Amino acid sequence: MRNGIKLIAFDLDGVLVDGGGSWTATHEGLGTLAQSQKNGRDFYSGKITFDDWAHKDVELWKGVDIEEIKKILYKTELMKGIDETIPRLKKEYRVAIISGGLKILADHVQERYGIDYSVGNELLLKDGKVAGIKHVVDFESKGRILADVAKKSGYTAKQCAAVGDYLNDIPMFKEAGFSIAFNPKNPEVIEYADEVVYEKDLTNILKYF
Repeated sequence: MRNGIKLIAFDLDGVLVDGGGSWTATHEGLGTLAQSQKNGRDFYSGKITFDDWAHKDVELWKGVDIEEIKKILYKTELMKGIDETIPRLKKEYRVAIISGGLKILADHVQERYGIDYSVGNELLLKDGKVAGIKHVVDFESKGRILADVAKKSGYTAKQCAAVGDYLNDIPMFKEAGFSIAFNPKNPEVIEYADEVVYEKDLTNILKYF
């Protein structure tokens, strides 16, 4: 067991699951990707906030039956090595998912592997159809969420490790006692990581624990 670490928090999209992420997969499945990409460009150019982006994206899904979205997301490919890695880690650590993606997929992975905590952005429903979103995880909130999850287990954030790949994982890396950039999508992520893994195989993180 790595000295002092009690809990390991994982990002979801690009870390525990492969592919473009839960938002992108849903847009692709529902045929709304082009409009979503425009919303993304508006965010990165500073025209809208991250929260605005999330709400504009979900507006594109309003009225869609949640079972249709589940069918899309439950087909998402899991990251190579997850079947060995998560059970091994669970023997010695608590495990959490902290995702800027959709909680539906995070909860699905949590249930499959008996993961202790799942935090993500929750689709709001009316009569079983998408009506909005409870936006929990944004670009800046993962550090605070990590501290909250740690506290629930009786730990501090410094007793946690974090595994992520994207800019919004940096706040989590700053709070954690140890961090791994897993196939990082941005050079800035590497700057805040203690270790970097460049192969799409989760078993490569086991040597650090």
